[in-house]
Amino acid sequence: MMKTNKLVRGAVIAALYALLTMTLPAYGPLQFRLSEIMTLLAYYNPFYILPLTLGCAIANIYSPFGIVDVIFGSLASFLALTAMSKTKNIYIASIWPAFFSFIIGLEIMLFSTEPVNFFLITGQIMLSELVVVTVIGVPIMKNLMKNEDFNRLIMEI
Repeated sequence: MMKTNKLVRGAVIAALYALLTMTLPAYGPLQFRLSEIMTLLAYYNPFYILPLTLGCAIANIYSPFGIVDVIFGSLASFLALTAMSKTKNIYIASIWPAFFSFIIGLEIMLFSTEPVNFFLITGQIMLSELVVVTVIGVPIMKNLMKNEDFNRLIMEI
């Protein structure tokens, strides 16, 4: 029963991340992906690293870069999520997605059909990650984690 519960929970998280990313504007240099707030789940419980990475991979199938973004975007997410899960302070943890944005900047620079300034693109992606995850996401998650039912749902795997 417990393994089924974990599988279902992981599938729901992956699907929710992918759905939010695909239905809200989430591709390009200013990627205000509200789904990125969910990355903070990995800070609270490392179980969510793989479901969120999978959700990112599924969502990135629909990005303008397709399979390239599935590979590089998922790598950036996996590295950020893993770092978040090992960081003790939520504010520092929330910076990891912005830090690993250099991978996305590199991807866009290398695979774009237009000339792209790596530092400008990377800076834009970093800024959008900081705004969504740190400025918006941290207060939301801290508030949600005060709710006993939500906290139990996230922590009990």
